[in-house]
Formats: sequence, structure tokens, C-alpha cells
Amino acid sequence: MLTDMLIRIALAGVLGGLIGMERQMRAKEAGLRTHILVAIGSAMFMLVSKYGFADMLNDQHVSLDPSRIAAQVVSGMGFLGAGTILIQKQVVKGLTTAAGLWVTAAIGLVIGSGMYEIGIYGTVLALVVLEVFRRLSHLLIGKHHTIVVFLKAKSVPLVLLVLQREGIRYGHITVVNRNPETGLCELSVHVTLSHKTKDAHLYEKVMEIKGVQSLELI
Repeated sequence: MLTDMLIRIALAGVLGGLIGMERQMRAKEAGLRTHILVAIGSAMFMLVSKYGFADMLNDQHVSLDPSRIAAQVVSGMGFLGAGTILIQKQVVKGLTTAAGLWVTAAIGLVIGSGMYEIGIYGTVLALVVLEVFRRLSHLLIGKHHTIVVFLKAKSVPLVLLVLQREGIRYGHITVVNRNPETGLCELSVHVTLSHKTKDAHLYEKVMEIKGVQSLELI
């Protein structure tokens, strides 16, 4: 029984590490070590939940609910996942990594309960979603970016006109006055760039507009 428990913990760490490796290769907020620790911890919580109180079951007026500790892992992962979500220039980032940590915790719980096939199957599906679906999304839909332009206020409509002419889909627009005296402001535009869009070409078109001082693609 002890050997089986040790195997469950090790396997959970390996499966969590596979997801963490993919996240670290993408330079995300939570990487290899974080995912391994989440998977190992979840598996250990599951083992404690199932077997940790067996010596107390013979006592009178004592009953065991093996799901109580495991259930707390699900809610507790919300706090850890929230730590990976960042807001940069009004753009939310880290949601996929937070979801990956949540799935990793589920894999740890599944392996800890002894359902090896389900845990391995879940890991394979998670990797397919993170890698294969990412490429399909970029190919069919495009990549989401934020264009940040420092320019004169009167040049804002011209920048948006260039985006329309280039066939670039854009969404939320924010204009912040940085220097009322000089008329300089910061324009932030959420855009979706297809694989056909050339960053250098877009940069040249925007920088040609009179009043534009700088452009940054995030």
C-alpha cells in the first residue's frame, strides 16, 4: 500500500511537470516547479482524505467523508490561480495559466485517488489544448495584442483609419492625456493580428502619420 501511494505522488508530479514545462516554454507566470508542486500537493491531499483517518474509524461517533479535504483543494486553487492573473495596460493576462493550474490540481487529485488512466488521459488532453489548439487559434483567428501609440490627440482617428485599411480587427480603445500642454496622449488599442499581418509593415504605416511619436506592440 505504501509503495502504491509513493507511485501515485511521483506520477502526479510527472504529469503536472509536463503541463508546467509547456507553460515555462511560453514564459508564463507559473512554470515547471509550480505545476509539479501543485500536482504533488493535490495527490497528497487526496491520499490523506482517503486513507489518513483510517485509524479513527473504529471509534464511536466517528464517520469519514473522504471528499471533504479534496473539495477544499478545488476552492483553494482559486487563490493560487488568481496570483497568476495580471492586468497590464487594461489587458488581462494569465487566465490560461490559472486554468492550467486548476487542471493540474484535478490531475493530482485523480492520480491520488488511484485512477491512473483518467489522470494520464486528462494530462494528454490538457497538453493538446495548450499546444495544438493554440496553433489552430493563431492560424484561424490570429494573435491578440495591444498597440500603444504616443501621439498628438488629433492623430488618433488617423491611426484607427490605418488599422481599418490594413484589415486589422480592433476592439477596446483607450485614450489617456499624458501632457495637456503639448497635446500628447497615449492611445491603447486591442487588436487581433492574423499570421498574414507583418509587424514591420504596420509599424511603418502608423509611424508615417503626422503627430505619431512612438509605437509599441504588446
